[in-house]
Amino acid sequence: MDAPPPARTIALPDGRALAWACHGAPAGRPLYAFHGFPGCRLQAALLHEQALAAGVCLVAPDRPGFGASSPAPRRALLDWPGDVAALADHLGHRRFGVLGISCGGAYALACASAMPARIAYAGLLAGIGPMDLPAIRAGQLPALKVLFGLARAHPLLASPMLLADAWLFRRNPAKALASLASLLAEPDRRLLEADASARERFAASLVEAYRQGIGGARTEAAVIARPRGFRLEDIAIPVHVYQGGLDRHVPPAMGRHIAQALPQGRLRYYPDEGHLSIVVNRFADCLGDFQETPP
Repeated sequence: MDAPPPARTIALPDGRALAWACHGAPAGRPLYAFHGFPGCRLQAALLHEQALAAGVCLVAPDRPGFGASSPAPRRALLDWPGDVAALADHLGHRRFGVLGISCGGAYALACASAMPARIAYAGLLAGIGPMDLPAIRAGQLPALKVLFGLARAHPLLASPMLLADAWLFRRNPAKALASLASLLAEPDRRLLEADASARERFAASLVEAYRQGIGGARTEAAVIARPRGFRLEDIAIPVHVYQGGLDRHVPPAMGRHIAQALPQGRLRYYPDEGHLSIVVNRFADCLGDFQETPP
């Protein structure tokens, strides 16, 4: 496996550092890839070859407290578009696409809500839905229900679960990934078993996610668990929703709810994909939809 691209940082207006990396084609059309939870800029390495072949630059930032980005313990979901706009200004990207993976989907929607004029394409790849609607969480993993329930009550209550996860990934990434795989759907396990590169890249992204400890993940769990601060019904631009039928992290009911609530939601449903397999196996569809939208 090739070495991951180095982390680059910019100084944000409030003095925090925002770290990012580019995967795919450095001079290509920009598609900002927002990682899952926990995660970091290295998660987009799973998609490097596909983006490179398509001539797309995957700009992958670390959210606050993950990887090499400064923490922001009091942040809200709608603070993220300001960080992204600052990075886009720094890189000279007047318009760009956003692709939210898993919990990154909430952040892609926040950008679509807050700065629609700059977003040429918005996609949710196994993107998580609102967590304050029990009906669409019925098929979600019990461990996630517990984690986000604790975080909603108070972020500190999620600490024991996050500490155990971080300790295992920092100490023995292979064992930690095997433990995580046991919670995933069959298509996800097959992918990790068959693709050594995907295994290594995914594990590396989770190790790096906890570089600063669990503070970023603890804040993120509370941000995702609570109401988002914007309405799906008010998002004025098209949003592409890519949903796996076997996803245990983001159940199909979530994807359907998002697509139906959005005025211009466009659902692609893959009955045989899970939470991780859809990211690798169906990214080509995201690229196709992205390339069909005007710059």
